[in-house]
Amino acid sequence: MPLSFTQLSTYRRCPRQYEYCYIKKIPKGITLGEAFGSAVHNTLKRWGEEEIRNAEFGMRNETKQLEMFAEAQTSSEKPLTLELLHKIWHENFPLNSFSTRVEADMARMRGEELMTFYYDWWKKEQRMVVAVEKGFSVEIGNETKIPNSAFRIPNLNITGRFDRIERVQEGLHVIDFKTGKPRTQAEVDADLQLSIYALATLKDFGELPAALSLLHITEDGVLEIQTTRNESQVRDAVKQITSIHGRIIEKDFVPTPAVAVCKHCPYRGVCDVAAV
Repeated sequence: MPLSFTQLSTYRRCPRQYEYCYIKKIPKGITLGEAFGSAVHNTLKRWGEEEIRNAEFGMRNETKQLEMFAEAQTSSEKPLTLELLHKIWHENFPLNSFSTRVEADMARMRGEELMTFYYDWWKKEQRMVVAVEKGFSVEIGNETKIPNSAFRIPNLNITGRFDRIERVQEGLHVIDFKTGKPRTQAEVDADLQLSIYALATLKDFGELPAALSLLHITEDGVLEIQTTRNESQVRDAVKQITSIHGRIIEKDFVPTPAVAVCKHCPYRGVCDVAAV
């Protein structure tokens, strides 16, 4: 039984929301925020792919790229400029998600601003990109490489995607992009999604990441909140996943209504205990 972090997160938010979405499969619409966030992710995926492509040509930064461009005009190399990033953003902008041209233009301009903030963060140091939007599937059981693990759950795979992985001096740095409200350091230190990334890094690369970051890209700029995970914390994450999986198997879908949860729930119109 495959479970994604999105499914785990939905269940933790409210078991009934999980039931409506993944068991009863009641359709839900995509919000403007979700469409915008998806476009940001797609843009940064394309940008990361350009980084990897240029690195294969030995082009490590914008200055070097500009020097070599005149010598290799017929190649597929593209200078990694802010103009290119804005171009990729416009190509990925979800125009059809907006009901009016005014709304679309404002969102497009907002996206340009976010891309500028990201570019300013990106160019501060030389970066070695290992992967972008890389999928993973981790079996929680005998195949999971967790030292001294006592947990064995057959037929359970945790699936997901890394937004970005960089190679730094200390090892691997896993970066997850966020466009919503920034988290606190305490929230990041306890974040289950980042623990799952650490588990997947251990499985796919044979090492725990040296660092994991939530990279918040907002109108206020880029805020990077960094954390780490050790083997004990990874084992604790497996315990959490085990518990959630067990409750799903037992069909424990008792709702947990709360204003903060229900006001953002796509099923509040059909749920008889919605708090709003």
